[in-house]
Amino acid sequence: MDQSGMERRQCKRAYFTIEDGVFAVLELPGPDKMSVSTNLLSLSEGGVSFIAHKEMRNIEQGQQLLLVRVFEPEPLSFIHQIPIQVRHIINEDDMPHLVCGCQFTELGDDARLRIREFVATT
Repeated sequence: MDQSGMERRQCKRAYFTIEDGVFAVLELPGPDKMSVSTNLLSLSEGGVSFIAHKEMRNIEQGQQLLLVRVFEPEPLSFIHQIPIQVRHIINEDDMPHLVCGCQFTELGDDARLRIREFVATT
């Protein structure tokens, strides 16, 4: 929210806790290409936010990642092989992990609609 208390986000989003178990696999490109599993913290038709281990400190704003697949919950299993771009990173010394917010860069209309419907029922 901005200082006036108005929501600036263009898309409604669903928020999750670690206990909700919204689980995904991401792929980090480059010479050290690796796949990581993580918990999603939010989802909208605009993008996702997720938890990243501190060992992944090399993630940078603007970096391209691949959302390989959302495994849980099953209604989101249609989300797979979607490029995302890191838009912001929260990396506080007192936090045991990073929080990354990413924007979908290539999301088809069908997936966008299905995410919108999921968010509306959450």
